[in-house]
Amino acid sequence: MSLVKVGILGAGGIAKVHTSILKRDQRVEIIGVADIVEDRAAALANEAGSAKAVQTLEDLFELGVDAVYVTTPNTLHVEPVLKCLENNVHVFSEKPMATSLEGAGRIRKAAEMSKAVYNLGMNRRYASVYKKVKELISSGEVTPYLANIKMNRGELLNPAWTADPKVTGGFLYETPFHLMDMCRYLFGEVQTVYCEGRQNISEAEIDTFAIMMTFESGTIANFVTYAHAGWSFPFESLEVYGKYCTIATQELEKVMYAPGLKQPAQISDFYQLSIEEKWGYVEEDRLFIDAIIHGTKPPVTAEDGYRSIQLLEAIYESAKTGKMINFRQTAPSQ
Repeated sequence: MSLVKVGILGAGGIAKVHTSILKRDQRVEIIGVADIVEDRAAALANEAGSAKAVQTLEDLFELGVDAVYVTTPNTLHVEPVLKCLENNVHVFSEKPMATSLEGAGRIRKAAEMSKAVYNLGMNRRYASVYKKVKELISSGEVTPYLANIKMNRGELLNPAWTADPKVTGGFLYETPFHLMDMCRYLFGEVQTVYCEGRQNISEAEIDTFAIMMTFESGTIANFVTYAHAGWSFPFESLEVYGKYCTIATQELEKVMYAPGLKQPAQISDFYQLSIEEKWGYVEEDRLFIDAIIHGTKPPVTAEDGYRSIQLLEAIYESAKTGKMINFRQTAPSQ
């Protein structure tokens, strides 16, 4: 079997994570790294081994890549993804899929028509804590009636572009997007959303959100997210309540499960795992390469990405109008 030849588009922090994982995968050869900043491309290419440093996606195509990792800032995902799919080059896109429903619809349509694999990087689906939560729900051991979700960010200072909604698409398209997707993954499709939003610290956008969602499964979820909480306090947690039972996560380190009225909590602790492993990056990269080699379904499809964009756009609409929104009516298929 020949190696899957991979190119990396965008040489920032998350590109370094994927490069570290892919260069250890014996099925993969990283042959190129592209970035508009030459020194940054050269540095990551050197980390990758024998990769060539280039500047554009077209340069990666000329190198003969089989697959491209699109790890550019949020608003720069759509066009390179479309070019890859149009050229039948497999593509792993970091989240979000797009920063508008129109862009997401274009990618969804292109993915349907292309022979290439499209995969969206939603690493939380493969994080150890959330795999445990998914197992408890999918097995029927816990029926989720109510959930509380918190996903804060410490600041919008580093990198500097995280404070610019023209680059991020908006705060919800940054870190909170992960657990928005997780809500759909755990509880099913959203029925209604209502959001109270405030612009407290940020000069350019809403940075404080309190969201209530109802799901077709019957679950009710409360989701709070804030952009400027600081890093010294826990920033990510999920609590799920069923019949006489509770699941609670602590960051990406630990899951506590209380299975009954008086039974002691069962604790699953993942602190000894590497960040790449417990945050889900290793598995999502492995499954993407599996999909290329074996023709299996990619971990997170274009349809998954599109529906999560629908959800975020409905939340923003509710925050702006103050109205509860019927999600399916508000975000029709394109």
